[in-house]
Amino acid sequence: NDFSLIVKDAGVDHFVLDPTRLEQKQLNEAIDWAEDKGARIHLIEPRTQQITRKLNIKDTFGPFAAVKLRKEPLTEIQNRIIKKAFDIVFSLFIMITIFWWFTPIVYFLIKISSKGPGIIGQRRIGIDGKEFTCYKFRTMYSNEAAEKGLSHLTKKDDPRITFIGKFLRKSNLDELPQFINVVQGYMSVVGPRPHMVSEEKEIASKIKKYRIRRFIKPGITGLAATKGFRGGTDNMPLMAKRIKYDIEYIEKWSIWLDIKICIKTTYQMITLTTGAI
Repeated sequence: NDFSLIVKDAGVDHFVLDPTRLEQKQLNEAIDWAEDKGARIHLIEPRTQQITRKLNIKDTFGPFAAVKLRKEPLTEIQNRIIKKAFDIVFSLFIMITIFWWFTPIVYFLIKISSKGPGIIGQRRIGIDGKEFTCYKFRTMYSNEAAEKGLSHLTKKDDPRITFIGKFLRKSNLDELPQFINVVQGYMSVVGPRPHMVSEEKEIASKIKKYRIRRFIKPGITGLAATKGFRGGTDNMPLMAKRIKYDIEYIEKWSIWLDIKICIKTTYQMITLTTGAI
């Protein structure tokens, strides 16, 4: 209650505490509160004043050693460089080999099948909770709220989805324009899927530790997506499983995991087994 009173409606980036000064129940409640706010948690060790000069400054808090609660490989500069290089090379490859000729064909088919734009830009939530415009092929009948990312969650057999939209969603080809977002720097090829603004508010209020997924850039595909958790859903238990895989990806990231996810995504696209709604 004290934490909430201090913070009010503001966000929390980092939360530092001394676990030796709290009972287990208090410690668990403090950690849960902070992670619900989307904070990175650092546990300080009060008996380390004499050794902090030997530590990397990012592993200290004042005169004490500080240990991060969660492992995050992408906080290391060399890993961020590797992931960024992979994003750029992969995106340029897709644009040179597929994007330039496939996009006009799909755009034309969308335009003749229903009124409205062929490509839409939705406001979605990215890294650190920042909004960005996410591009995709329109798969629903034209609706201003949906095209801005303000509509309600997509459901199975949603009547708003067009005939060609069903194919695009099943094959994940509706996400192809998001390679533009990757080149812009708002997204990665692999990462947690970005949710619409309206989805974000609803899901965050119902699923604990949801905001941890904001620690990294959202992706065109991801670990949760390859497990079948792709596309909108109003089933919160299923959404909770998706968030679990998103957090697992953040903690276990490696370039080899990204490559494995890309290969599996390609297979699912070809066989139409993506699990998208």
